[in-house]
Amino acid sequence: MKHPSLRATAAALALSALLLPAQAQTGWKRNAVPFYDTTHALQSLYGHWGKPRAQELATAAQALAPAVRALCEAPAGQSQAALANARGAWQRSMMAWETLGAVAVGPVIARRTQRQMDFAPTRPALIERAIKTQPQGAKAFERVGTPAKGLPALEWLLWTQPVAPASPACSYAVEVALDIEREAVAVAGAFDTAAGTDWAAEDEQERSTAAMGEFINQWVGGIERLRWAHMEKPLRAAQGTRTPEYPRAASNQASAAWKAEWSALRTLAVLPESAATPTPGEALVPLETYLRGRGLNPLADQLLATTQRVDKALQAIDQSGATGKAGGERVLQASKELAALKRLAEAEIAPALQVSIGFSDADGD
Repeated sequence: MKHPSLRATAAALALSALLLPAQAQTGWKRNAVPFYDTTHALQSLYGHWGKPRAQELATAAQALAPAVRALCEAPAGQSQAALANARGAWQRSMMAWETLGAVAVGPVIARRTQRQMDFAPTRPALIERAIKTQPQGAKAFERVGTPAKGLPALEWLLWTQPVAPASPACSYAVEVALDIEREAVAVAGAFDTAAGTDWAAEDEQERSTAAMGEFINQWVGGIERLRWAHMEKPLRAAQGTRTPEYPRAASNQASAAWKAEWSALRTLAVLPESAATPTPGEALVPLETYLRGRGLNPLADQLLATTQRVDKALQAIDQSGATGKAGGERVLQASKELAALKRLAEAEIAPALQVSIGFSDADGD
């Protein structure tokens, strides 16, 4: 039987399939696509997307602290194996977070989970200071600065300056892992509550409209975060032969993180060819299908075609890497295709759905 935490990597195990060139849906040409209203879209987003993704994160995070604690208690001669296990637990938690956090809706925004879970850049000086104070428990950890905790801080403690068993730094790493677990469990509970919202209720109409607008804006923001903050900005900041400081570079997981983000963005955008047309209220309704249900087939076709071009660009990185001059050119090409997807969303999709796009801190500068 597989360890429960491995479920958090289910999406990652299918990434190679997701990055293959997608084929156009054919079912909608033969069969009528049902009309999906805002209620169906939100039931889809919270119940069939957010809730299971948040639970995957919670499951992975609950295995993280025990793995780090085992490292701290590892006897002589077993520390390297324990470190590898702790790193694996971090990777599973990171991949689950990248999937959920790629489109930050509802509880992720309300709880400021992105800041708590994934503040960047981490600040080593603050980590060293926190190690000296040795905070214990949730209350004490509230006083620790955000740049000294979360997934980036734990990455620093497991890769950049690997903690040694029975050291103060290792004890602090356990507390960081426990803090990640607390937030992951809390956001999973919040998504469980949100999934039970009756979006069709008369007193929820205004909130439903706002939630739909939030989703479109955050989907666009997720595209831009991946394109600029995580890919192009670090590349352009590198000088000469300097290696770009991509997020997750210390753990050598930058490319894997990009693919996890894109997997989430893509899943919310287009329906796989083999998937049945979603029944309203009973399955995930990606944007392409939502548009088709409203008779906007030409726009849905544009969305599918643009998404396929991103697939192809990211697949090139997956096959040949992101390092060196050629690798940098592949990253820039992927960034270009992501920018085209963002423009389509802002100029065509949002207006068609009567959604206003606002400025986000994910926007490039």
